[in-house]
Amino acid sequence: MSAMSYKRNSKLNLPVLISIILHAILIFVLGYRALQDSDASYGDINGQSIDAIMVDPSVMTEQYQKQLQSQMSQQKAEQQKQQQLDKQAKELQEKQLAEQQRLKELEKEKLKAAEQQKQEQAAAEKAAAEKAAAEKAAAEKAAAEKAAAEKAAAEKAAAEKAAAEKAAAEKAAAEKAAAEKAAAEKAAAEKAAAEKAVAEKAAAEKAAAEKAAAEKAAAEKAAAEKAAKQKAAAAAAAKNDKAVNDLLGGITSSGSPTQGTTPSRKGVSNGELDKYKSLVQNAISNKFINPNKMYSGRNCVLRIQIAPDGLLLNVTAQGGDDALCREALAATKSAVIPKPSSTLYNDVKTMVIDFQPK
Repeated sequence: MSAMSYKRNSKLNLPVLISIILHAILIFVLGYRALQDSDASYGDINGQSIDAIMVDPSVMTEQYQKQLQSQMSQQKAEQQKQQQLDKQAKELQEKQLAEQQRLKELEKEKLKAAEQQKQEQAAAEKAAAEKAAAEKAAAEKAAAEKAAAEKAAAEKAAAEKAAAEKAAAEKAAAEKAAAEKAAAEKAAAEKAAAEKAVAEKAAAEKAAAEKAAAEKAAAEKAAAEKAAKQKAAAAAAAKNDKAVNDLLGGITSSGSPTQGTTPSRKGVSNGELDKYKSLVQNAISNKFINPNKMYSGRNCVLRIQIAPDGLLLNVTAQGGDDALCREALAATKSAVIPKPSSTLYNDVKTMVIDFQPK
């Protein structure tokens, strides 16, 4: 600050110095001119008056003082002006310093805001990175849990499948062993049954012969009893007439056949006979069990005796597959044989059926 003041004072002293030098030169010139004029006019031969110029020192001093005061006033004015300029320069400098300080503060604030923004951005980026890492970790955890669950489910399914396959294999082995055992037992049973069937067949034939003789005697006895039964049948209700007529071998409700007579076939055709036998075979088939069609292609000839109302009186095997015949005899005994018509009974009361399982 002192260097600037010294520089400003140097600028003010230079005009004052120049002014003083100029005034000195002016005074010297005026004095010199006055002396020259005085020497030139001294001893003029014409005796004319000479105009002399008197220089009053007081006037010169006054003029000098005035000039000096003017210079000093000017110098003072210049000093004041310079002071004003200095003041303005100082104020400007202060303003500049204040502006610079303001700019520095603004720059600081700007840098601080930038730093804060940078920190906030870094924090946001860090938070985003942490969030992304957390989401990634959560996704990886969920994927790992899902994979573990799928693996556990697959292992469980595989274990269940292996257990099921093992159980199925054990069951199949047990069923196979049971089937083999059953087949062996069945073969043994069939063999025993075949042997028994041979014995039974002989016994059945003997019994059939004895039964035929007994039936013949019973028929003769029945013919003798028909007359007595006719009176009782006539007194029965109308709804029982047909049943009584069928039981008596086709005796009509309005007539009384003589003892020893037999109903007439009234022209029974082979078609009606075959149709009835087909109905009987269907009735047996309904009770016959053919597992896995094991009896397909086999046959058994059955001799069947029935009552007028279709009641089974007797059934025997006349030939065919022994095992099939055993099953066919059992099925026939449990079958519901349809009741034949009165005109058809004499032709089917003892019939032969060639039974072939379906």
